[in-house]
Amino acid sequence: MLALLLAAALTYLADQGRPSVWLLAAGAVLSGELLQVWASAHLHKNVTMVVSGPYSLLRNPMYCGRFLVGLGFALVTWRWYLIAAYAAGFGLYAQARVLGEERRLRGLFGEPYAQYCRTVNRWLPRPPREPLPDRRWSWEAVRRNRQLRVTAGVLAALFLLWCRAHWLSH
Repeated sequence: MLALLLAAALTYLADQGRPSVWLLAAGAVLSGELLQVWASAHLHKNVTMVVSGPYSLLRNPMYCGRFLVGLGFALVTWRWYLIAAYAAGFGLYAQARVLGEERRLRGLFGEPYAQYCRTVNRWLPRPPREPLPDRRWSWEAVRRNRQLRVTAGVLAALFLLWCRAHWLSH
């Protein structure tokens, strides 16, 4: 809900005179949302240590996806100080959150999770140093992780951005 309120505020501040900014912003939002959907299709919170799909490339694909979604909405303002403030604020929030989650996951999964952390980067994607087991995409996991509601909200926000750009440019 907070993310949708942020998107609404940034939509209000959007720079109407730069159509290419809208394309860049929409690309970031859609890329981030697709990454979150892909990650949620593999996520089985607190049940299984997830190392498949995007989790084989980086440890925190959901946070990276959320960052891209928010960055896209910040880009429509085309105000460097808002974009920089968003990036810095999200970076601090995500780093603190992830450090806590990693402690919890180390306690939950022990040495296999520690080995996973040694194999896969926290933030920057790259192929794993060692082969990881693969698991199939699960629409049930997407549903269980409530990602479809988030996706619907993101698409609605993008539609509102498009409407605002279209109506105000004519």
